[in-house]
Amino acid sequence: MFPHLFSIGEFHIRAWGLMVALGILVATLVSKKLAEKEGLDGEIILDYVLYAVVAGILGARVWEIIFSWSNFENNPLSALEFWNGGLSIQGGVAAGLIVTLWFVRRHKLNFWQFADVLAPGLILGQAIGRIGCFLNGDAYGIPANSWFGVVYKPGTPAFNAFGAVPLIPAELMEAAGDLLIFGLLIFLLKHRPFRGFVALMYFALYSLLRFTLEFWRADSLLIAPGLKAAQISSLLILAGACILIVYKYMLKSKSLRQK
Repeated sequence: MFPHLFSIGEFHIRAWGLMVALGILVATLVSKKLAEKEGLDGEIILDYVLYAVVAGILGARVWEIIFSWSNFENNPLSALEFWNGGLSIQGGVAAGLIVTLWFVRRHKLNFWQFADVLAPGLILGQAIGRIGCFLNGDAYGIPANSWFGVVYKPGTPAFNAFGAVPLIPAELMEAAGDLLIFGLLIFLLKHRPFRGFVALMYFALYSLLRFTLEFWRADSLLIAPGLKAAQISSLLILAGACILIVYKYMLKSKSLRQK
């Protein structure tokens, strides 16, 4: 783990920030390419990203503060230090969804088509960002066997919590899962039964992945017996996505019967 990669004078280059920036760049390029294949103006993706990044970071931090307030109550000002890590992907996606609804209405775009071209790039960006979490030593897992676990460096959130104890690399497990979802979404984009299917599958698959991985996460807030905040929100999102998929399938079937 290398939280600080190098320094330029008094300016420190952090691995987490660099990987998040790289994730945003890659997500933007992928979404732009997919938008152009859909017949959309690729430049509109660049406009969208400017709003989405600001809203995503704000939403991710607010979500993290709300559900992990115990980490900030002794030093409330630390809640502003988002550059040290501590951003919730679910909060960022929620804020991004709100911005997307506003953006497509402003530019008179088809929401479901726009969401479909954004979803693959988003999950790929998340995978890269999780590598940044690993390098930073946050979003870590529970103690593990030495052959599978990772010992984080002193000064990282993981070391501060467990010391020199091997921990499950939950960040890398999620990154691997995100990459698998990315590949599946790219495939589904070419074979989707209706607009919105790819975006809804993103929400369903990522929620399922996140729900499962939370059993091995050690830094998440437990708010119910055996369940964490991220798991409860994942179940709600998964249920909502599945309901919408079934509903849109029914609409398509009804439309085909009427022809």
